[in-house]
Amino acid sequence: MTTFKTGFAPVNGLSLYFEIHGSGEPLVMLHGGIGATEMLGPNLEELARTRQVIVPHMQGHGLTKDINRPYDYSQFADDLAALLDHLGIGRADVMGYSLGAGIAIRLAIQHPERVRKMIPVSGTLAVAGQYPEIVAAFSEMVGNAAEIGAGVAASPLAEMYPDINWETAFRKMGELASEARDWREEAASVEARVLLIFADADSVTGEHVVAMYRAFGGFTRDAGYDGSLRPKAQLAILPGKTHYNILETTEVATLVEEFLRQ
Repeated sequence: MTTFKTGFAPVNGLSLYFEIHGSGEPLVMLHGGIGATEMLGPNLEELARTRQVIVPHMQGHGLTKDINRPYDYSQFADDLAALLDHLGIGRADVMGYSLGAGIAIRLAIQHPERVRKMIPVSGTLAVAGQYPEIVAAFSEMVGNAAEIGAGVAASPLAEMYPDINWETAFRKMGELASEARDWREEAASVEARVLLIFADADSVTGEHVVAMYRAFGGFTRDAGYDGSLRPKAQLAILPGKTHYNILETTEVATLVEEFLRQ
């Protein structure tokens, strides 16, 4: 990966670590749960060829140390808005994966003036949007956090991020992912243009993929011969991918680049 700038921003009681890759119009890329920059795969470098890509490490992730508060999507969105203030960025395109997709959606709901275009990747609007075994696994994660955390503490990820308390991270992630939430009505208020991206074998149910696209204005009618009646939202489903490898190639970056050019 090419060289990039780093920094720490004083944000809502956090010392929030961030990276800035490339130059151009700002694009925020948000990692998924437990990991950080490495989760974005080759898409980060690809998108940084033409954009200024801001990669924050959210509370208790990567190089941002945890503080005494739970993981919370709404709080994460406020933290992100405060980071944009710190960087002097009024409005940005925002892409998020998994946990990051939820943060991107909350940012567009809570701070609509900050989001130009939004790209949630493998995200949900409701806990029930995931398969039952996924919901159960997160619930079990709370009680098994010590065991799971001990395993990760002996892994290369712990060498990358030595200040993370892995037991706490897994417990808080399990608690967050188990909380009842349903943002479908709020999603209808989002004014930003949206590109939803999923794997064809995602942890998100097919029914919820449809519900999310409908929530953002999709699947309402035929677009017309000239396409003038198409919705502001777009939907992409990548074949041969899962929730866990969707960012391992630059296929997502290719979709994002085309969407941002429109």
